[in-house]
Parts: sequence; C-alpha cells; structure tokens
Amino acid sequence: MAVIPPIEDPQTDELRERYERLDAASGGLGVLNVFKVMAHNPQLLRAWLRMATMLLTPQLALSPRLRELAILRVFQNTGGEYGFAHHVRIGRQAGLTEDEIAGLKGYEGSAQFSDADRLALRYTDAVTALSGEAPALARALLGTLSQQELVELTFCAAHWNMVARFLQPLEIELDEPLTRELPAGWRRWM
Repeated sequence: MAVIPPIEDPQTDELRERYERLDAASGGLGVLNVFKVMAHNPQLLRAWLRMATMLLTPQLALSPRLRELAILRVFQNTGGEYGFAHHVRIGRQAGLTEDEIAGLKGYEGSAQFSDADRLALRYTDAVTALSGEAPALARALLGTLSQQELVELTFCAAHWNMVARFLQPLEIELDEPLTRELPAGWRRWM
C-alpha cells in the first residue's frame, strides 16, 4: 500500500488541466500513480514532467534504444518494478525486442547485445552504484558515443536512479494498465 495516497480527484483547475493533458498523452494508460502522488506538489510535478519529457524526446542525440536499455537496467539494479514495467512499454516503442529485454539481466553473456551495448550497460551499472570505475568506463564510451551522447546517457541513468528513489520509499503502486503490458514471467528479469 502506498505511503502517500494518489490524488485521484484533483481539486484545482491547474491540476485538473494537468491530469487531462497526462491522460491524453498516456497512450491509453490514464494518469499514472507516480503523477498522482507527485501531484501533492503541483509545481514539483510540472517541473519534473518538463525534464522527464525532454529526456524521452527525439531532441536527444542518444538513441532511444540505448536510452531505454540504460533505463531498464537502472530499474533492474534498483529493484524498481514500477519503472521497469513502464519502460518495458517505452522500450518496445524504441525498438527493443522481447529477447533484448529478457536478456538484459545477464547482458554480459548475452548475444543480444553488441560490445558497445555491454559497455554502456556496465557504465549504467557503475553510475547506479556510484562506482569509482564510472569515469574510466565513461572515457571508454567516448570511443563509441559522442560527448553529447555520453552526457545524455549519464543524465538518463542519473535521472531514473532518482525516480527509483522516489517510487520505492513511497511504495507507489504499479498501475493496472502497466501490468497488462508486461510479458509473462517478467519478474525473473528483475
């Protein structure tokens, strides 16, 4: 049960309008619980949505596929079922296959991933753990990514680590429409 109850019925015009926009943009998922909990501070919700939306747009040089691999890996590392479930759907839209998503947990030995993918995933692991090896991995990534792409990959990994650290302590419940998006046996991928 969530620590903070989601706001189901917004009481202000601003929040009602925000919910309407979120619902319209959700691709049939409705207003997600993460937004309903964050709605306890509408200004924070507005600012976070602006940043998170930017990270999911074609304005980034980083490929959507690599972005989603990194985000899914962050949620695997942090045990974040909510974020993992949400980004399985987005990952598919970005071109990830079911085999790639299923193979992500054991990416080091998986033929699903290139050497560049594995390096980016090791880097994501290091960012999540705040490991001292992250700078060396970042330097190695500059052989395959531009400086802009590396900044964006780092920012995405850091951002979704922050999201995991918001979702889990507040025990934000997975939305029912997201559970229907998940393939059978997905929990073993965590």
